[in-house]
Amino acid sequence: MFDLTAVNNPIVVVVAFILVLIPAVIIHELGHFIAAKLAGITILEFGVGMPPRALRLGRWRGTDITLNWLPLGGFVRPLGEDVVRQMGEESTQTDREEAMSRGIVNPISVNEARPISRILFMAGGAIANFIMAFVIFAIIGLSGLPQVVGARTLIVSLQPDSALAAAGLQAGDVIDAVNGQPFQTTAVLLESLSGDAPVELGVLRTGEPQSLTIAVEGLPAATAQEHPLVRAVAEGSPAAQAGMLPDDIVVSIDGQPIGQYEELQAYTREHLGEEVTLRVWRAGETLDLVLTPRANPPAGQGAMGIEITSGSIASELGAALAEGVRQELVPQSFGTALNYSVERITGVLSQLAQLPGQIVAALSGSGEASENLRITSPLGISQVGGVLLQESIEQRQPSIILEYIGLISLALGLTNLLPIPALDGGRIVFVVIEKLRGRPISPEREGMVHLIGLALLLSLMVVVIINDIANPLTDILVPR
Repeated sequence: MFDLTAVNNPIVVVVAFILVLIPAVIIHELGHFIAAKLAGITILEFGVGMPPRALRLGRWRGTDITLNWLPLGGFVRPLGEDVVRQMGEESTQTDREEAMSRGIVNPISVNEARPISRILFMAGGAIANFIMAFVIFAIIGLSGLPQVVGARTLIVSLQPDSALAAAGLQAGDVIDAVNGQPFQTTAVLLESLSGDAPVELGVLRTGEPQSLTIAVEGLPAATAQEHPLVRAVAEGSPAAQAGMLPDDIVVSIDGQPIGQYEELQAYTREHLGEEVTLRVWRAGETLDLVLTPRANPPAGQGAMGIEITSGSIASELGAALAEGVRQELVPQSFGTALNYSVERITGVLSQLAQLPGQIVAALSGSGEASENLRITSPLGISQVGGVLLQESIEQRQPSIILEYIGLISLALGLTNLLPIPALDGGRIVFVVIEKLRGRPISPEREGMVHLIGLALLLSLMVVVIINDIANPLTDILVPR
């Protein structure tokens, strides 16, 4: 559970922005810088942050390294170009003379380089972002990947006068260890409570680990009988009107015992519009609830209006239980970590490649639109980053925020390769057109196209930022 007031405050958002976006943008520009050096293109300035300039940090092989006032990533300034387009001959000559005064022999502008060298320069930022993501995912693999090492048993509800309640356990407790060791199933946990010696249980209570010692002598031998567990009840639904509550356990329907929740679903489908009687177990009490499953429920609701999962009853102990898994971070070998990184990147790229088709299908009415699918701004990215940063700190797992940084780096690289004017992909398109037609498009026309593209992108960004302020992504993605 997250505190949205905390994660949406400006300080947390700014910290997430610094951790998530600024490194990805600086690495992007560093990729352009290295690619330019490899391609022989002259770079006059590598800036950390955006102008106006605060100070010059130094000079390396003719390139000024500068620190700028606006903390929005960074930039590279090639000879003969400004932010949007190629400069005129007079300005380019001025840049050339400046480069030569710094000791650069035969300075070369982007436009003077070979087409393949220009493509390498323009794609260098995205390549650097991909490398950054690869390294981050490999680090995550080396530091530890989650693996199932046993089970966790949630005490859904507890009879007030039960032996477990007397021993100090409470509804909502999660048992994840017996005598300091993981257990494999809830059945094994219950078996451990049927001995003579006291048992030390590792318990998570509101997320905080605790240790409880239970004197099991005299506890009855217990088994867990599987039944459907009600996780949520929709307001105004037949189940709500009948008095059903979350954490109820459905024991039978119309006198027919129910074990797995699929059995309840199947019976409900066969009796739509008919009155049925559900027997539920609630903290040791058995209740009969009468309701009529709907044939045409509202969108997002089922016939009864309940959300169910697997649960069980240990009636001898007066407890309703739900079983989950216990995961631990297990460090991987170098080779396995590299393989994980490759699989993670290819998986993300595969999902992103499917997005255009899903969007088209949703717009045409032949597919389902995702409520959570939307364009977001750096503000929205930072909002979600704040949530994940908090989770990473609370769970003491740096991999949570590192995973997000890797994903954002991948997204930044892919976005810049889109064939949109003003982006690297749009500039690459003009180089390809030049190669195909045998001569370049005039700098004036190309500059105008990129200028229009930049204006449209900035306009879209303003709209998206306003949307992220009015409708924070955390309202969608974070559980309340």
